[in-house]
Amino acid sequence: MIEVLPGILAENATELREKLFFPGFWQPGMTAHIDILDGTMFGATCFCDAMAIGGQRKEDREGRGPSIELHCMVQNPMPIIEQWRSIVPETIRAIVHAEIERPIKPILDRIRELGIETGVALCPGTPPDILGDLPKLPDRVLMMGVEPGASGKPFLGEPILAKIRRARVIFPSLTIAVDGGMNTETAQSVIAAGASAFVATSAIWSAKRPHDAYQQLTHSMILPDGRNI
Repeated sequence: MIEVLPGILAENATELREKLFFPGFWQPGMTAHIDILDGTMFGATCFCDAMAIGGQRKEDREGRGPSIELHCMVQNPMPIIEQWRSIVPETIRAIVHAEIERPIKPILDRIRELGIETGVALCPGTPPDILGDLPKLPDRVLMMGVEPGASGKPFLGEPILAKIRRARVIFPSLTIAVDGGMNTETAQSVIAAGASAFVATSAIWSAKRPHDAYQQLTHSMILPDGRNI
């Protein structure tokens, strides 16, 4: 099963709420991939205060929004993850970068203590082999298909596909996701290389009809054995 996660890179609280509660878009079982940037890693920032969502009454959220995956592109992710987990129960997964300047194992352990899934993101120049240094693999690895920091960059192509193929060989049971530069063509290439999930941001939200763009992405995917997802 190929998972398509709509990405959200919000500039303000209004944009975050509008996309998480976009009328008619979210269906049961879908997960939103929310970018978290505070300028400490990649020189970019975005709006990521969970109170914009958690401050709403639970009955107003229930049934309207998706599950939430956090992509923490920050040097100190735990305060943000703990905030989201405590006030937004739909938070099911937190992804942190292998390139942070602090030990990653205690961070992954703490995420597990919160009762949610773990993920490790790898920038384009970071090899997947480093995951083998962890005493326990994360629930998924997120391969960056672009240099992090902004939405809309073009997919970097063969070097990323080679990383996916390498990760699939050395970690055959690991969930591999890709984020950055995904559209119907590039997403097909990462699936063929061995990925089982991808994040689409500009391809969805830049479209006049985001729901149609999402459906086009999902319906155009073909598994390596020739079956559509």
